[in-house]
Formats: sequence, C-alpha cells, structure tokens
Amino acid sequence: MLVNYSLIFVSLLLFAGLAVDAGLLERSYIQMQGSAQAAASASSIALQRGGSAATITSAGQTVAGFNGYTNGVSGVAVTIQNPPTSGTYSGNSLAVLATVTKAVPTTFLSLLGLGKVNMKATALQLAPTQMSLSSAYNVIAIYTDGTSIPNNGGFDTDGYAFSANALGQVRASNNLGALQAWRGNIFTFGAPNTNNGVSNTTINLTHGSYSQMLLLASTAFGPITSAAFVVKYTDSSTATTTFNMSDWCIPQFYAGETIVSQEAYRDAEPWGSSTPTQDYGHNSYVYGYSINLDSSKTLSSLKLPAVRNVVVLALDLKQ
Repeated sequence: MLVNYSLIFVSLLLFAGLAVDAGLLERSYIQMQGSAQAAASASSIALQRGGSAATITSAGQTVAGFNGYTNGVSGVAVTIQNPPTSGTYSGNSLAVLATVTKAVPTTFLSLLGLGKVNMKATALQLAPTQMSLSSAYNVIAIYTDGTSIPNNGGFDTDGYAFSANALGQVRASNNLGALQAWRGNIFTFGAPNTNNGVSNTTINLTHGSYSQMLLLASTAFGPITSAAFVVKYTDSSTATTTFNMSDWCIPQFYAGETIVSQEAYRDAEPWGSSTPTQDYGHNSYVYGYSINLDSSKTLSSLKLPAVRNVVVLALDLKQ
C-alpha cells in the first residue's frame, strides 16, 4: 500500500497552523476582555463624578486605547452604553456596558479563506449607591495642613489626623471632601476640619436591596482582630462580618483588607505642641473592606465595632 507522505505532512502542518491561530485568537480575546473591563471601570468613574454622556464615553474609549484598543484604529470599535440597551441591566442608569470589537487577522486560517475573525468582548460595571454619612459623623479624622488639632482630637484622639491635602483634597474650595476610587467605584470623604468620620455607633442606611457594602476605614493604636460589623435588615434580622484591621500607619496585609490610599505623611499636633505640622515619619493608609449582603432583604443599618479607634470614612452600596 502506497502512503502519500506529502498529504500527511500537509495535514499535520495544517493542524499545527490551526493550533497556532487558536492560541493567537485566545490571547487576543483575553486582551480585549481586559481592555473592555478597564473601559467599563473608567466610564463608571466618570459617571459617578457626574460626567456627561460624552465624557463617560470618552473616558472608556481613552482607557481602552491605553490598553491597545483605540476606537476607529485598525478595525477596532469601542462602544460605551449608559444605560445598557439590553441584558439584565437594560435601562439601569447606574450601569455601564463597554464593548470592544475587532477583526483579528489570522495566519494559517487565511489559507482556508478565513483571513480575519470578528471578535467581541464586553464588560459591565455597576456604579454603587454613594451613602452620605453626614448624619452619623462623630469624629474629625481629616484636617487641612496647618489647622490646629486638639490634644485629645484627630483621627487617633492623640493629635494626629489624616491630611486632606495628602488625600487629594481637590475640592476644598467647595468645602467638599476628596474623591477616592476603589474597585471602579467612587467614594467621597467628608469635608475637612469638621466631623468627617464615624466610630462606635450605628449608621442608619437608605433602605434598599443591595448585594455588597464597601467600606473605607482604618484603625489607630495598633491592629484590631475580629472587629465586628453588624448589618441589620428591615425584618429585624442581622448578619455579622468580622475583619482583622491594620493600624493606619502599619499595614498588616490581612486577608479581606486592601490598601486603597497611601499618603506620605499625616497631620500632627501631638500633646504638648502648639504648632500643627506634617509628620513625614509615618505614612498613613486608608483600607478597603467589603461585606456581602442578602439582596433578598431590605437593608436598614450598620452597627460599627464598639471601639473608638475603628473609624469609617466612606461607604458605598452595590446592587
């Protein structure tokens, strides 16, 4: 029996070529998916900052370009929908849908007449409901540089506080707090030099159904283990989540804790001093924590750990 080795060789070469193209297409999809996710996050941040439709679209397309997918170049199209026009979150004004499409060229598949493969990646980002904590503020945790801090005051009750300037207090002229991004969400710190943190109390929340609570917080005078946060629903049921929490100057990198913001100094007017200054001997950190919620129930309130040195600076809720 005669064997056509040429035919076998061509077949093996074709299969090898298909495998190469499959790998290249998979890599392209992964890159496109990452670009779509980054675009959705950027557009969501623009939405939370109150941007116009044009600004929201521009933010997403710009970030997609940073990731190698520039709208209108080399067959790339980046579209941003707010709200989405289809899917689970169709019509939801808090939702942003980013779509990246591109005709990806092939190598060996072109021998079969398939020179390009149309690929699409999508990502959805749902903006949180920003909670105002102003009615619960009971700690002056953030000061502008040069402002006098009482001996028993500040973030730590010992004359030290977060610096509004170091936190990026770009809106101080409006007497509003700094904006902080985390996980594609925007948080607003309270205005400086007045009550702008919450400690050892119960925070009444806007009633609603949510899947997750995001907190920006920190502690003073060393880390705290098993700090208990108690969520209460309108049916009077409760759920407790505990965290190990790092000191605001010494991260412990606990599981479930993320460094959201790191500042090069903190404001200081320690006991016995009469001149406010900046303490460059210690970085100051704001940490992020997330609490999973029962979305089948209506959220009512959050009870904080019963200690003064755990201070919450901002809170967002996600559907």
